[in-house]
Amino acid sequence: MTPSERLESALRSPWIPLALLLLALSTVFVFAGDRGHFYRPAGNHNWTSFHHLVVAANLSPEYGFQRFDYRGMNLDGTVHYVPYNRFPPTGYAGMKLAMLPFGSSSSVQVYAARVFMLLFFTAAAVLAYLSLCRLTSNRWVALTATLLAFSSYYLLYYNDMTAIDGMLDLFGVMLTFHGMVVFVQEGRFRQLVVKTCIALLLGWHVFALLLPFVILGLAGDLLRARSAAADPTPLPLFGQGKRLLAATLRSRYLLLGIIALALSTSVLAFNFTMEYIVLNGETPLTELPSFKSMLRNAGVDSSNFTAAAAAARSWRPFLEVQARSILRAFIPYSLLGPLDHRGDAIESPTWLSKRWGVILGVVLSAACLIVSMFVRPRILFVTLASFGFFWILSVRSSAAVHYYESIYYIGLPLVFFTVVLLLARRVTNRDGVIAAASIAAALLFAVSSFQMSRVGYSAESARAARAAEQDLITIRNLTAGEPVAVLGLRGIRILFLQVAGDSLHYYLNSIFMYEGYPPPASRKFIVMRHRVDTDALLTPQNQYVFLYDGHGLTDGLIASYRSAYPSLVSTEPLARKDFDVYIEDRTVYYIKEPCKRGDTANVIFFLHVFPTDLGHLPYHRREHGFDNLDFGFIERGVTFDGKCMASVDLPQYDIAGLRTGSFDDGQTWVAAHVFQGPKLISEYQAIVSNEPAARSDFDLYIDGGKLYYIKEPCGDEDAAAPFFLHVYPTDENDLPVDRRQHGFDNLDFGFDVRGVVFDGKCAAAAPLPKYGIARIVTGQFDDNGHIWEADIAPDARE
Repeated sequence: MTPSERLESALRSPWIPLALLLLALSTVFVFAGDRGHFYRPAGNHNWTSFHHLVVAANLSPEYGFQRFDYRGMNLDGTVHYVPYNRFPPTGYAGMKLAMLPFGSSSSVQVYAARVFMLLFFTAAAVLAYLSLCRLTSNRWVALTATLLAFSSYYLLYYNDMTAIDGMLDLFGVMLTFHGMVVFVQEGRFRQLVVKTCIALLLGWHVFALLLPFVILGLAGDLLRARSAAADPTPLPLFGQGKRLLAATLRSRYLLLGIIALALSTSVLAFNFTMEYIVLNGETPLTELPSFKSMLRNAGVDSSNFTAAAAAARSWRPFLEVQARSILRAFIPYSLLGPLDHRGDAIESPTWLSKRWGVILGVVLSAACLIVSMFVRPRILFVTLASFGFFWILSVRSSAAVHYYESIYYIGLPLVFFTVVLLLARRVTNRDGVIAAASIAAALLFAVSSFQMSRVGYSAESARAARAAEQDLITIRNLTAGEPVAVLGLRGIRILFLQVAGDSLHYYLNSIFMYEGYPPPASRKFIVMRHRVDTDALLTPQNQYVFLYDGHGLTDGLIASYRSAYPSLVSTEPLARKDFDVYIEDRTVYYIKEPCKRGDTANVIFFLHVFPTDLGHLPYHRREHGFDNLDFGFIERGVTFDGKCMASVDLPQYDIAGLRTGSFDDGQTWVAAHVFQGPKLISEYQAIVSNEPAARSDFDLYIDGGKLYYIKEPCGDEDAAAPFFLHVYPTDENDLPVDRRQHGFDNLDFGFDVRGVVFDGKCAAAAPLPKYGIARIVTGQFDDNGHIWEADIAPDARE
């Protein structure tokens, strides 16, 4: 056999393309272990993953196989369950079985659940390939189109997300579509029904695929019935109606829709029954969590919509976001460049900018929909191209923003690449060209998978996440399922580990008493993100999350505050507000007198600490310019002797100033303190003896890595407005990744934490980054815009 004959034989082999597909897909498993830890840096990945993980972990005979988020303790000491039955139970059962062999290790359980989802991702890609093989009769075209479509951003970013409505549903959609292909080509209706029922037992996204398929198929049956008269003599109107009714009742498309509705209704009834049972049979149907979720997704109940969610779902921004998501669905990740968790460009070329991204997304989606109407079998290509729109429109009214829903635009690139490759095959008339494209697509998929595995991960973040995870495991071993009062952890993330809510439920497996719930007498254990070095601290080796003996912590705080109180009140407080604020020995104290327990039930304090050197801040806080030490009174405060006291220890680095106060819907009171005031006053004469870098409302000086703002004469009114400070580096790579699209570091600040007014003069100092600076733009602003602005050239620096 000649080399050309061997090549032709290899190109005709059904096994080589399949082997190449599986080899490319295997890279997602290889690089999954290279991430160092499970947690994705942002978006829906971490909180959604943990939310579903905890439901699967709780699924056991011990709880009657109920699906619930967590166990909570009521004020009377009884335990209640928060049910979660939004999806069929099958996916949770499968995830539980994957995790079950590794019950002694939470980390390995999480990894097993991730691999479980990656298996469904791989299976979905294989089913897409098999479907395209049938539709195109060319395995190389099917292979290339599948690899290009599955190497897009959203699919690779969320392919290991342990959520039921992620890869399980995508698998169900691809399984049902394969059944549709077999049915249209061979008439095997029973196979289609079985595959559809399997998909419905995994999730609800398959309805978006069934809707266009059933509608188009039924319309086709009716058109054929109308044109297929038994004799050339037209039937009267009544006869035509009878024929159409008979065709409707005989339509297997309609039967498929009826079977799908019947099965899904049965699953919903089962879910509602399980929720009714776990809620003690006292909750009406309309108040069940799953039923209310259905109303929210349908837009009927908007009671818990945030302003941001409502704005995001107004039509114009909603459609713009979808258009850009569609564009990203066509492009392998390695060709996009860095993106944020929404998939928005950070360093991508201008054609992926907001404006051009919308235009190209609209053009591509319209082209796919139009082309799908001219490719046979038309019903399959139109269904594949359009189902993503049906699903996204059905959840537009949801209160939650789920970026991972964009994975269901997968049909558009599958149609697009299939048609383009078929045209290329017709033009070249050579399978070798398409086979070469398949090898390139496989390499592109592998590179994209590798690059995605690195997104947001560093040695520092991996170490911190593992340490936080170990903190929670240590706490779980000590609490052993006992009631735990969780104070101040809601909404608090430790780097990429979301400590609040769902991950706590997964790791601790305790009965939770959230802040405000339990009377002090019931607090056997308390979990907080603050470290208080007392005998009550049960986990002194922990780094991020700490466990305390509840009674010992309260008693220790009372003793400490009772001892500190006399010396504090003998001095003048920093501020007299709802609470008097004192600072002593790098500790901030909050005192209210007279005071009783009810006065502090919902008091939340904000505490922002501004360092003299931005390098002391965690990386993700540097753009904000301050450490956020917000806390609730219930975490750090106690009531005793008719007074209420709380305290927070300040960080050990040099502090320029702090701003504190309390808030509910907004700030109720604010106090600020400048630590560097005396130093600024002493440096004033040395600074003004130099030539300023720029003169404006304030004279600007650069010295010792700081930018000084000097004004004379000056009063409090001159320093009331905040300052903007934009620093442009000589090397753009010195910017945080999410600032590179702007081109500058945003270091805005308030005079109240970095400045001082004295003897009719004003002086403030802001630290500058240590990288090379090309340009500085600064000034003051108010609601009407910039009050004044100055632009400092590089040669004006020290």
